Amino acid sequence: MRKVAILTLVLFAFVFLGMQFVPPTAPPKTSTTIGDPHQAEVINPQVGAILDRSCQDCHSSHTRWPWYSHVAPISWIVYKHVSEGRENLDFSEWANQPAPAYERALICNAVASGEMPLPEYTVIHRKAKLSKRDVKLICGWAAASNAP
Repeated sequence: MRKVAILTLVLFAFVFLGMQFVPPTAPPKTSTTIGDPHQAEVINPQVGAILDRSCQDCHSSHTRWPWYSHVAPISWIVYKHVSEGRENLDFSEWANQPAPAYERALICNAVASGEMPLPEYTVIHRKAKLSKRDVKLICGWAAASNAP
């Protein structure tokens, strides 16, 4: 029985090591530009700070890649989340074109429902959790964009 346990452990070690050689598909590019991607667009600086703290890792090219984002299979999940996040909403592009009001409303809906930031993200990144005040500020900013 002990031999089987050792062989199983060795097999898992080889599989884990082998997984490190399978990179995530098309790793998202990360900008080396330093600065606030929201500064040119955000009306309220407080909202910009909240978006930077809680959203920019997945929804901009200013992603901070932690050490575990380089270890498979977690790296595959992280890269997938970041790719999907940027595909759905990329704050880095907001400086080039003004964001339509419906995108702001979608942001409000996502944070008000608790859908964003992802719970998997906030478990590790506790500062990314949104308070009720944060949600109120974001939704107020979104509503203000609809005003004439």
